[in-house]
Amino acid sequence: MIDNAASDVRAPAVTPVGGRRARVGFWLTAAVYTLVMLGGTLPIPLYAFWAPQMGFGPFTTTLVFAVYALGTVLALMVFASLSDRAGRRPLLSAALLAAATSTALFLVAHDVETLLAARFLCGLSTGVFTATATAALGELAGAEHTRRASTVSAVANTGGPGLGTLAAGLFAQYGADSTHLVFWCYLAGLVPAFLAVLVTPETVVPRQRPALSVRRPVLPGRRTARTEFLRAATAVLAAFAVSGLFSSLVPSFLREQLHVHTVAAVGAQVGLLFLVALVAQVAAPERWVSGRRPAPAFLAAGVAVFETGLWTRSLPLFAAGTLLAGAGIGLAFRRGIGVTQRLADPQRRADLLSTYFLFAYTGTIVPTLALGLLDQTVNQDVATLILAVTVVATTLAGALSRPTGATA
Repeated sequence: MIDNAASDVRAPAVTPVGGRRARVGFWLTAAVYTLVMLGGTLPIPLYAFWAPQMGFGPFTTTLVFAVYALGTVLALMVFASLSDRAGRRPLLSAALLAAATSTALFLVAHDVETLLAARFLCGLSTGVFTATATAALGELAGAEHTRRASTVSAVANTGGPGLGTLAAGLFAQYGADSTHLVFWCYLAGLVPAFLAVLVTPETVVPRQRPALSVRRPVLPGRRTARTEFLRAATAVLAAFAVSGLFSSLVPSFLREQLHVHTVAAVGAQVGLLFLVALVAQVAAPERWVSGRRPAPAFLAAGVAVFETGLWTRSLPLFAAGTLLAGAGIGLAFRRGIGVTQRLADPQRRADLLSTYFLFAYTGTIVPTLALGLLDQTVNQDVATLILAVTVVATTLAGALSRPTGATA
């Protein structure tokens, strides 16, 4: 859907915030963004404890993750772009409240229904935060620091999840309570996060009363810009399909096929994907970030190698594939954020960012659910092979397609 900004109510102007307040607000927003993304992956190593307690298997695990992604998509379609009118701080505060409620539900969860509700609210929080915080970072950084804003946003979005799985695995392995202590600590961390949002400067003024509606995905108006955006969005869709696999079924693959039974090691292996993505975004040469083909090349190679590791039951091969795939995810995500920030209308920044993240999280829902369903009819090796072939085909098709006048 092409962006029809002219048909909407005039959006409030974005007011530049300069000086020390903007710099402090930028880093506070980045820290809270990282914390919220960290919370989204805390449950991943804990399915090993919940599954026998609540009596569910791999398909329910994928369903729980898909409900999280569904909450994220719903937030992106209904709530995230409200910050273009109501302001960044109110939406960020509401997202933190949803995260706190989700954490409380994890603390009292004794059945699958409560687990689903907790994950759905967690997804809502993540969806609102990704678009709104990314827009806020771009505005607080200012037009002269767009690269910094894109890099920090991408780092928060991939570094946070990596820290989340690592922390949850360590708490579960060495803490006094495998499934509760990590959530009590996270809940405590949300208190200063809420205060940080309150003192961060508002960049959208004058604010308007928001009208709640389902926002259709928007695209840049110019054809070349649409082409560039869609290439970046397709790349991140494939990348998030891989991260969705790691966030749902990889812990069970590690236990059942690769015989990794230490919870901390499982959390570290899943977290490795996200932490390598973080390093790739920070350390990769600029030509790798700005080019269309490095990210798909790393992603396709990583999927091929870790799939080979699963078939041959080789943990070193699986770890090597994780490193390559993580680099591909990081490069695809950072490039996509940079393209979206650059092409977005400053008065409707959250709208285009919502569309970008909608592509990303759609990439986690369909493949993950399909993998869970396939796991019921064929073995895990065949199921993951089908997903691997699909991801590789998508990434290579995007990388090898010819430009149509857009700078890529």
